[in-house]
Amino acid sequence: MSIIDERELLELDPSTLLLVDTRNVMGNEQKTNELLRNDSIKHTVHISEHPFFVEEGGHNNGRSPIPTKGIVKGLYDSLKSTGKDIVLFADDKSFFHTRLYVVFKLYGYDVKIYIGSLDTLKKVAEKVDDVSVELPREFESIDELPDSNFYTTLEEVEKNLNDNNHLLIDVRARSRYLGEGDSMDSKSGHIPTAINIENRELFKDGNISLDVLQDELVDIKKFDKVTVSCGSGMSATPMFMFLDYHDVPVKLYGGSFSEWVREGKKIVSNETTLKERVLDIE
Repeated sequence: MSIIDERELLELDPSTLLLVDTRNVMGNEQKTNELLRNDSIKHTVHISEHPFFVEEGGHNNGRSPIPTKGIVKGLYDSLKSTGKDIVLFADDKSFFHTRLYVVFKLYGYDVKIYIGSLDTLKKVAEKVDDVSVELPREFESIDELPDSNFYTTLEEVEKNLNDNNHLLIDVRARSRYLGEGDSMDSKSGHIPTAINIENRELFKDGNISLDVLQDELVDIKKFDKVTVSCGSGMSATPMFMFLDYHDVPVKLYGGSFSEWVREGKKIVSNETTLKERVLDIE
């Protein structure tokens, strides 16, 4: 698994690349199709949200269940049958490429993810081979859970609420974290002990940056265990990728706040800061 920027993408041999377009409008197939019609990118393979990013009946009871192993294997095998290196990309301020990147990682599949500008990607796309990929419609039934080194469940999150050496990071907008209203879920607030580092803090000029939050990283690395959460396990994936890149022992809470609410667990609206959590362990 590797993260590449504009410079690194331009250094790669285009003939070896399979550019995988993960752009989607969350939960809206019609708008996704409009996006692709209005801004098509030649010589790329588009992956739809369902079932490859989100599988109804998949792992967890949140709004965006993690796909099961059979679906992920089917997708990976289809892409890899080209014999080329898989490079995931999305549009600016997106989390779809990071979601698929993390989904692949949860089952041990190796891909690259591009975090530079879409304009640079489009220039490279003109030089890659035009390869036809038939995506799978039928999938194996494989009884294998996501890697527990990187994925966590409601039960584990609930258990860790009593562990001061565990840090829970909620990446949603601050207003949702503070319980000031939520259009996505039936309740507003956050899981007890969670701190808030908004997803937008990871982006510079519309693209994910690996150089941000350096002061916060110093404190985050003081914890033995870190979990990232959002509304449904989608927008927390940029933070997961960022922390994993910086060697933080991080896990994605796949069900996130939507599952927590659906299961009737306690929520709070008071703010807990990172500095306050650090004091708990020092």
